[in-house]
Amino acid sequence: MINKAIEFATRAHAGQFRKGTRRPYIVHPIEVGDIVSTMTQDEEIISAAVLHDTIEDCEGVSREILAREFSERVAGMERKSATIEHIRNAPREVQMVGLADKLSNMRDIDRDYPVYGEELWNRFRMKDKKIIGWYYIGIRDALKDAFEGVEAYEEYSRLVHKNFE
Repeated sequence: MINKAIEFATRAHAGQFRKGTRRPYIVHPIEVGDIVSTMTQDEEIISAAVLHDTIEDCEGVSREILAREFSERVAGMERKSATIEHIRNAPREVQMVGLADKLSNMRDIDRDYPVYGEELWNRFRMKDKKIIGWYYIGIRDALKDAFEGVEAYEEYSRLVHKNFE
């Protein structure tokens, strides 16, 4: 199932790049799946992680298609955990995908901030380091009780602290 998810996501994200870069977008969902695989061996959760941006970012991909191609459970996990309160109260598998997604983003920020400096924040919808930092700190705090001691969470916390505190 995971290989099928990677193939599906690769086709769905074809021609897309990470914001403000020439890095193929598919690098991000594969990294998110890899991070989730450090927390669980459940193929549906890992597949949902790989597919986590397909409905929102890819033309012609719907919840129904993911349910048919993968499973109802995978389709149900492929929803944005964009709000801090949502991720705090979401089922654990959705929290895992959210944590992995945000960790991947923090790795990008940590790698690119020394290169681009303050210009980096223009890639984001909010374009303000303080607001972006508030959001990533809020996600960290929302997931603390559920994931403290988990390596992905600890790395995320270190990167949030380094870049925003």
